[in-house]
Amino acid sequence: MSFPIRIILILLSIVSVPCFLFVWLMPVEFFQSWMVERASPDRYSRYSAYEQAWVLWAILRILLPAIAVFSVLGLIFCNRLSRFLENCWRTVSAWTSIDREGKRDSKRTILFRFILWGWLCLGLFHLSGGLLRRIEDWPWYHFDSGPAVLPNISESNRDVIRFLEETTDKNARILVVSDQKLFFLSYYLLPRRLFHPMHPGSEFVIPQKNQQRQLLAYRLSDLDAEYISRISPDYILEYFEGIDFIEKKRFREDRRWLQFLRRRYGDDFQPTYNVRLRKYHPSMATRFQAKPESAVKP
Repeated sequence: MSFPIRIILILLSIVSVPCFLFVWLMPVEFFQSWMVERASPDRYSRYSAYEQAWVLWAILRILLPAIAVFSVLGLIFCNRLSRFLENCWRTVSAWTSIDREGKRDSKRTILFRFILWGWLCLGLFHLSGGLLRRIEDWPWYHFDSGPAVLPNISESNRDVIRFLEETTDKNARILVVSDQKLFFLSYYLLPRRLFHPMHPGSEFVIPQKNQQRQLLAYRLSDLDAEYISRISPDYILEYFEGIDFIEKKRFREDRRWLQFLRRRYGDDFQPTYNVRLRKYHPSMATRFQAKPESAVKP
């Protein structure tokens, strides 16, 4: 068994040692420029290639030296390594053998070993797939968690989420009226509870890329006071971006929202959509009496 092991170790050494020296001698900028040149010309793809080159360079700087050291040490102590692998194989064979009435059941033993190898290969497949996915996501995640990055949503959605995190209690109940589908808010704002009544005209509509259209939505004045009282929210959030719902005169109505934006973007920043957050008290129910022709009970 030592001969095939020695051949494998020699091949590993021939490949890993030069690659290890190359990766450690060449700067990361070399790999970044190489990948950027081969990426699509759009800025998104070039940025992705630039960041992915860095993480690949870092992984190879760790992985290749480990393989090189293992292969060289394996060649030096080849006999010991061969005996160790033979002992491991005999132990695994003994553990995976199935006996029946004192005799070895070959069919069940083969089936059992086949299942174990399949399970091991499946695990390696998922591990490699997860590593590749992590490399793909690296430009946006780095070492941050999902709630910190807030992926796959617009910048305005991110601002609203961070504003609510800053201004509301962790266990708050928030009634949301908006022209967007904000299911993601409930995930990123946990343990807060959000209540978002959906208009029947937009409840089953999924916006497609390059097919954006204004969804129907409830305004606060459309909600029945009894419905609001039943929810008993701690806060009411009005968040509208669509042209059919924007009220330009009310952009600066919520001072805390305006202060939050200017801390992030500068004192001259002007909001371009409506966000209004207010605390709710049961005594305020009479202020939200809906018009008879538009009253709804979601």
